[in-house]
Amino acid sequence: MAKKTAKKSAKKTAKKAAKKVLKAPSKKAAAKKSPAKSRPTKTISKMDPTAPVPVSTGSGSSVGEVGASLVALFNAGKFGDVERTWWSPSIVSCEGAGVNSEWRGRKAAEAKNAWWYGENEMIGASAEGPYLGASGFAVKFRMEYKVRASGEIKNMTEVGVYTVNKGKIVREEFMYGA
Repeated sequence: MAKKTAKKSAKKTAKKAAKKVLKAPSKKAAAKKSPAKSRPTKTISKMDPTAPVPVSTGSGSSVGEVGASLVALFNAGKFGDVERTWWSPSIVSCEGAGVNSEWRGRKAAEAKNAWWYGENEMIGASAEGPYLGASGFAVKFRMEYKVRASGEIKNMTEVGVYTVNKGKIVREEFMYGA
């Protein structure tokens, strides 16, 4: 009986050893994994909190397409076409430089712009960019305008930072030099 048990134990050990040989990487595979012969690559893992996460703006026009069109329309003096073409119905328009307020929704943002154009007369304007990011773009604007109430002519430079989702601008924020 002791011989049968010893034989069974030897067979099990042989099977385990055979499995290890079958699972062991071939010399070719071992050579591929050798750091001297190939560059190490980091695998993106859901378990790795330091791994990058892909960014998507959804379907529709790309960030670059929206940005290039906005700059072209602005430089052509078609300011209203920017709103009609690219604004989302739920756009948020944020102004800095002392105003520090947001207008939420298309009607509110249109009212803000109507107020500005009512108070000021555009003399000349240009847009530079777009400067593309993963979820949006930035544009540098230069404007010369006349304040209707006083007749004073002013020059202004601002940077507009735009967030795009599903091919539409969902947020614009204007920043001014100190």
